[in-house]
Amino acid sequence: MQGLLRGGLAVAVVLMVVGLVVQVASGEVAAPGVPLRALVGTGVSPGTRLMGLGVLALGLTPGLRVVLLLVLWARERDWRFVGVAALVVMTLAVSLALGGG
Repeated sequence: MQGLLRGGLAVAVVLMVVGLVVQVASGEVAAPGVPLRALVGTGVSPGTRLMGLGVLALGLTPGLRVVLLLVLWARERDWRFVGVAALVVMTLAVSLALGGG
């Protein structure tokens, strides 16, 4: 499980650093806030898109860990922890859905 967190952090850092380099190389000095939907659409510079994807990877890493723990605990039949993990996953899903990002 620790490998997932380290890997997610490494991917996020690489995306953000590459995005920053692309941003600076293109002459842009500001990185505006980008809604989640804009990361897959058009109208966002490549540097800003990469930095946004890095932030997204950083945010999704702990959520993925909770999902993997849910599966692990279900295999071990530890239903109390499965219930808690499922509640956390549902809370994350609802916050993403209602967040309007």
